[in-house]
Amino acid sequence: MNRDEADEVRRRRGYELEMHRILAAADPEWVEKYAAFIEATYTGPRLLDRKTKELLQIAVEAALRADVDQIRAHVRVALREGATPREILEALEAVIMPMGGLAFRRGIQAWAAETGFEEMA
Repeated sequence: MNRDEADEVRRRRGYELEMHRILAAADPEWVEKYAAFIEATYTGPRLLDRKTKELLQIAVEAALRADVDQIRAHVRVALREGATPREILEALEAVIMPMGGLAFRRGIQAWAAETGFEEMA
């Protein structure tokens, strides 16, 4: 995968993690196949719009206790796709019971950092 292809993947996804850069350098053939899978299941147009998919990503990644930076990447894309800070907060609040308090805390940290809520307080 060359730099232009990697840039296109980042553009479609809306973010790039360190993992993506490492894999693009280590196994570009696999990354191309993975990018096709991501297009089919996540970034490509289907019945759910991208905003809804990002709200799902945020809730699931918070529930799975993903790194705050990874959750923040999805909060950033959700905001870009038209989600309001309140919609993102409500998506996290809606799943607090099954995901638990520690996971909820990570989601709130990511939400506050990306929406600027910390500066508003």
